[in-house]
Amino acid sequence: MKRIYFIDWLRILAIMMVFIFHNCRFFDTMYWHVKNGQQSELVLMFVGFVNIWIMPLFFLLSGAAGIFGIKRSFREYSASKILRLLVPYIMGVIILIPPQKYLEALSQHHYTGNYLSFSGVYFSGGIFNYPIGFSSAWIGVIAYHLWFLGHLLVISLAMYPLLRYLSEKGGVIIEKIYKWVSFRGGLLLLFIPVAVIRILLKKSFPDYTSWADLAIFSMYFLLGFIVMKKEGFNNYFIRDRWVALFIGIVLTASYFLSFGMKGTLLNEIFQNNRVYGYYMFQETMGALATWSWLVFIMALGVKYLNKESTLRKPLNEAVLPFYILHQTVIL
Repeated sequence: MKRIYFIDWLRILAIMMVFIFHNCRFFDTMYWHVKNGQQSELVLMFVGFVNIWIMPLFFLLSGAAGIFGIKRSFREYSASKILRLLVPYIMGVIILIPPQKYLEALSQHHYTGNYLSFSGVYFSGGIFNYPIGFSSAWIGVIAYHLWFLGHLLVISLAMYPLLRYLSEKGGVIIEKIYKWVSFRGGLLLLFIPVAVIRILLKKSFPDYTSWADLAIFSMYFLLGFIVMKKEGFNNYFIRDRWVALFIGIVLTASYFLSFGMKGTLLNEIFQNNRVYGYYMFQETMGALATWSWLVFIMALGVKYLNKESTLRKPLNEAVLPFYILHQTVIL
């Protein structure tokens, strides 16, 4: 199967954005592991904007890349995923995350001893002092930024039967989806399954990387596979890019404006999730905003980045190790 170069380039650009994003986290006004004394609302807006689409993009690209590996047997497929994802996840949790926890404890005045003594305390209780429950959230709680590896592993393995079916016998299904979204702007309708998941699960599982997020990222992974399985979807990305950009800008701007307009209807519909109608609106618009930005980003990739370069291969190979190491180094 011919290499799809823009998937690699978008992954490379996305990891660069993650590096910028995590450097900005010192300076926004929300909680993070270590904070700068001077903080900025403008930086918070940038962080909020990137947060809308950055991790969904990674899962979308991971699913898109799945068209190359899904023809392998489950044994070969799972062995590859375990070696590539589970091994660095476990080693990272043991080696890379404790220094982050230590710096966080020092910064927030929760601990004053040296790192060696902190390590003894940290590794002595539970799973590093966190209770294990039947929730995907603990995969992220003990791993900080490495939660992505754990979730991608679970999603990749769980999705294998479905992706294999779609690859071998699901041509009719993919063709129907392709026809359903064939009208101008139709590609935006693929936000609907994500919106349904968000409405059904987010209220019950609001924590980051909990079951709701696992299901949402699974859907982006599946959508990535579907839109790459039929080449014609690339034309749809280009066709619908300006509609997607317009919707993304309007919804993102409305969301940000709602914070400063307390007592108005705009503030209520975007911020008051105690009213179920508003909650449904927020999750629906959140899903639409994310998918709109993803459509626009994918369109840029299809139009401008689907080309080979001597830099592509080494940069693409560096994405995963860079992701694993970068946050510990930054902190």
